[in-house]
Amino acid sequence: MIIPKKTSPLVLIKELPPMKVATYRIVSSTPEIDAANYMMELIQRKKLNFDKLRKFGVDIPVTETYQSKGFRGYEYLICLPDNIKNVAGAILKYIPKRNYAVLRIEIPEENPFYAISKGWLDLIDWIETSGYEQAQQDPNRYMLEEQVEIDGATYMDLYYPVSFYDNAN
Repeated sequence: MIIPKKTSPLVLIKELPPMKVATYRIVSSTPEIDAANYMMELIQRKKLNFDKLRKFGVDIPVTETYQSKGFRGYEYLICLPDNIKNVAGAILKYIPKRNYAVLRIEIPEENPFYAISKGWLDLIDWIETSGYEQAQQDPNRYMLEEQVEIDGATYMDLYYPVSFYDNAN
């Protein structure tokens, strides 16, 4: 395995509003694709435009047995309009308003996992020297990935929950 080298990234602090999300967790060899396809089907049954809804994902841990078989875990989250009360086949969660350190990375066609891993390393390194700290652990604190298309190029915004600390006494 090649370990990405750290660099100095351009990081922004963004506040995400409170979000009601439908989520689905899966373990497979292609969990991002499998989860997206599953959720697209559920959302289309609700007569919602899947492409217009904001979508996030997050890696989830898997056992060594699954890893040895080439499986990975992923949780897919879709932001829902207020009028949707449930989505059969998905779990509803509420993510509170929170500040995030956000890093946008370009996703190359070759070896996208390397670019994503390097992005997370860069973002965590930035947080450690920034005057921000990792937000306290709670069940609704998510490190999120959001795919963004701009002028035909594919990017991923990496979101890490943070809070500001002040060392002044």
